[in-house]
Amino acid sequence: MTQQQVISEAPRVAEGHRRKLGAKGQRTRQQLIDATVALLETHGLRDVSVVDVARAAQTSPATFYVYFKGVPEVVLAALENADLTSPELETIVNRDWLAPGAAAAALAFVECYTALWNRHRTIYIVRNLAAEEGDTRFYHARMTQAKPMMDALSRQVERAQAAGRVPEHLSPRSCAGTLLMMLERLSAIGPMSYHSDGVGFADLKAAAAHNIVMMLGARD
Repeated sequence: MTQQQVISEAPRVAEGHRRKLGAKGQRTRQQLIDATVALLETHGLRDVSVVDVARAAQTSPATFYVYFKGVPEVVLAALENADLTSPELETIVNRDWLAPGAAAAALAFVECYTALWNRHRTIYIVRNLAAEEGDTRFYHARMTQAKPMMDALSRQVERAQAAGRVPEHLSPRSCAGTLLMMLERLSAIGPMSYHSDGVGFADLKAAAAHNIVMMLGARD
């Protein structure tokens, strides 16, 4: 079979691959994911081909298509193992934000969130760009990964509203979404701050923490 024939058969082969993978198959699949993520550190999604990934993973395009339809599907698979939450982050966000110590907790939350986001920085950037270009698969992946924090922050805003700390006319989910948009942008851009205007990543994180304190109705 020629390479062109392999490519034309790819969707059918990938869709038909539903059996449980053995240890070797799991290793090969993970090698393809790792190779794709490594290539995306220096190339855009549209610039990485199946041939590039197969070569980097030291396998063939035919083998690639046993596991994936194309490069975007590899990124979606990588995102499945890149949760934007952790036990530490959940502990912080679920604390009593109306109790003392909220300012320190907010800064810890920002530090934890930005570190976690940057651990998967490459695929999050690719995900966001693809979502903003209209790829609904990446949009849904983005929303799914944001949901745990969105739900937790929304509950905290509702609690603050019940205590009279946050205006009742504000939508809790809008407040939570605003915080997450701020944190995601901070995570992506903040590490590239070079103090050229006297503002560095630490300054931005401190400002973000203050916004969280205010949005969640804290007083310290």
